[in-house]
Amino acid sequence: MAQTTTPCPRCGGQMIADIQQIFDVSVDPMDKERLLRGAANIAICPSCGYQSQIAMPIVYHDPEKELLLTYFPPELNMSLPEQQKILGPMITKVVNSLPPEKKKGYLFQPRTMLTFDTLFETILEADGITKEMLNEQKYKGELIRRLLQTSDDSLVEVIHQEESHIDQSFFLMLNNTLDAAVQMRDKTSFEALKKVQEVLFRETAYGRELKIKADFTQKAITDLQNLGENLNRDTLLDLVLNSPDEIYLQTLTGLARSGMDYEFFTKLSSRISAAEGEEKEKFTNIRTQLLDLTQRIDKALAEEKETRRKLLEEILKQDDMESALYQAVRAIDQQFTDVVNEELAAARKSGDFMRSGKLQQLLDLIQKLYTAPDEIQKLETMLGAETEDALKALIEEDPELAGEEMKKLVADLIEEGKNQNSLTPEVMDKLTMIQKVLGE
Repeated sequence: MAQTTTPCPRCGGQMIADIQQIFDVSVDPMDKERLLRGAANIAICPSCGYQSQIAMPIVYHDPEKELLLTYFPPELNMSLPEQQKILGPMITKVVNSLPPEKKKGYLFQPRTMLTFDTLFETILEADGITKEMLNEQKYKGELIRRLLQTSDDSLVEVIHQEESHIDQSFFLMLNNTLDAAVQMRDKTSFEALKKVQEVLFRETAYGRELKIKADFTQKAITDLQNLGENLNRDTLLDLVLNSPDEIYLQTLTGLARSGMDYEFFTKLSSRISAAEGEEKEKFTNIRTQLLDLTQRIDKALAEEKETRRKLLEEILKQDDMESALYQAVRAIDQQFTDVVNEELAAARKSGDFMRSGKLQQLLDLIQKLYTAPDEIQKLETMLGAETEDALKALIEEDPELAGEEMKKLVADLIEEGKNQNSLTPEVMDKLTMIQKVLGE
């Protein structure tokens, strides 16, 4: 895989990116996922952690869907003949990699995608996700922004007018927006979103249904937490048998699956045997539900673990594991780390020192990936200061907070926020306050 370097707009250092221009699903099934989730051609600064996507000509091939698509970024500002000189060899490479019996007519008529959105939509449409579905998602995103800008007097009226669009996917999008506000420490946006969410819970049919489910979910969480050190198979069984709702039972099962073992189900069977009449029927139905829920949870966990195991093996095959890890960064979570640790223990037990060495190296890279550079950690501390006096007190405790590198980082972030509109007003205000104090 080729590499390129580009200056980091934040700290001025050199960002390195692995470049992939041919996405051939017949060669690597992960290519489609990598392209669609924006994990390809990402430049990452090793100094400050800044990330950006590199504009690259792309050839996408999916023989099962008979797709051969090309995309040339308009910002590269190349003439059509120049574009063909670059895309032509890439198309030829895709065609030549196929055996004669698989060379069909679509290969000789590649479709040109004028925008990346069109490329994205064409790939998804082949999977049955239509442009109308994408437009509906886009409309819901715009609706959230519109609701945030609507006055309190008109909010209920607008919600009732748009209720046909306020469904499960709308609330999921709203929750993702709330999570983003939390991560950005944008209290203003978070409070505005929560206010809109409360009105949606009250004024829409789906919202009211969701609120009931949320309340039962929270009750299950609270009941488990209240047990504290008293949580055991017997007390868990009491909660299960007194479940007021299916959602409550589902939540308990999801949170306490590890406690629902053979001994737990033996105790449940004993309680059923001792019960009579309606109670016996109720307990029997709960056991049936529990068996179904635990089986579904176990199946889902097994599938997730297998997906992460496949990703692990793909990363281990690469010569540059660090670059491969960065490409798959959105899939690197605690479950992935658990799989790496399991494989490391198995490799050590079997005496496979070469594999165990690579796995340990990968764990070290994961730790490095999620450890923010010192400057970023210090900046996060400063962003937590509510006032100039609080910020000055932090600087008195740690004078390095006012160093030249920090001043440059803050200045670059403010410039980036202005040029790309990538930061919320609250964060921009905090950065401006920090810049002012650092300049005093």
